[in-house]
Amino acid sequence: MNKYNRNKYLFSTIFVAFAITSLAFTACSSAPKRPAEIRTKRNAAIEQLELANHAVLEREEDVAHLFLSEAWRLAVSTDDPDTRTRILLAIGNAWYSAGQSSRAIDYWKQALDEAKKANLTMLTAASRIHIARGNLAEGQHVPDMPASERVARAKESRSIALEAQPFLTKNLLYSAFAWRVLGLSEKELGNTEKALNALSKAIDSHTSKQYLEDAAYDWYLTGSVYSKAERYDEALNALEKALAFDRRAENSAGLGQTWMAIGHVHNKAGNIAEARNAWTRSRDIFNATFLMRLAQDAELLITGLEASPQS
Repeated sequence: MNKYNRNKYLFSTIFVAFAITSLAFTACSSAPKRPAEIRTKRNAAIEQLELANHAVLEREEDVAHLFLSEAWRLAVSTDDPDTRTRILLAIGNAWYSAGQSSRAIDYWKQALDEAKKANLTMLTAASRIHIARGNLAEGQHVPDMPASERVARAKESRSIALEAQPFLTKNLLYSAFAWRVLGLSEKELGNTEKALNALSKAIDSHTSKQYLEDAAYDWYLTGSVYSKAERYDEALNALEKALAFDRRAENSAGLGQTWMAIGHVHNKAGNIAEARNAWTRSRDIFNATFLMRLAQDAELLITGLEASPQS
């Protein structure tokens, strides 16, 4: 091969190699970037959690636990402490809504342990708030618990709520829940104005983002604070606001519970006819929603009025 042909061959070889390299580089640079993290299963777990929360609001406990079971399976499969903690909190919420506060606290304690081990500051605070709510509820609902024990529980819940709040500012729902627990603690301690102030902050948070059912429940609790203080007109006004939010959300279970509370306020105020009307409306809503146990509770209240000499 002469010098000219040899140089021509060498040039051609270099050109082809360069072209192949350029093509490979171009192909790599134009390909979609691979994600730094895949969250398909974790997102699916949160979707199941949200469905469960809705079922809890509708008092469909069995349905809620089916969704939560699948959410937990997905959380375990990803071994993600954040997702695991959130699901454990939700499972506890479902049991709490069903009236099983001790079982709920067990799950909230598991959530706390999970969050602490993973150094999840916000979820650690959120778990403590949930446990405080459960302890406060047990103090309120155990008939033979000494008054001193109930007061001690309320003071502890108040302290936890105040300590946790700075760590929850980036999550509106957890922050509002802390204000709610603080309000309930102050109610138990007889501090009416402090309770109302805390609950108003929860209301503002939930209303700002259109969490209708949560805002309704905040107003429901506000009504209970006024009722305990024997400020019945203000209690009824707060409960009317709860009804308005629950109607917007088509939250039938909430509507029935609020009408039941309205009946209790009227009964305490001596308005027997109004109490009967409210409890009848509550019963009818529960029957229409197939919440038969709650409908029976309302029916018992109506029967009790009819058996009373005042009626």
